[in-house]
Amino acid sequence: MITKEELMKIQILYQQGVSQRRIAKELGISRNTVRRYLAKGIDTPEYTKREKRTSKLEPYK
Repeated sequence: MITKEELMKIQILYQQGVSQRRIAKELGISRNTVRRYLAKGIDTPEYTKREKRTSKLEPYK
């Protein structure tokens, strides 16, 4: 998960002219993640809630 601090670092480094690939390497995150957050211009990280799965053993409980 990406934190708000990391998101701020992404924006600051990009404004300083650092490439997306270099930002991803420095922060240890995916280039696609860097690209997505820069393209959307988001201030806070977005995460969707996942649906709770049922167990394969549920019918036998």
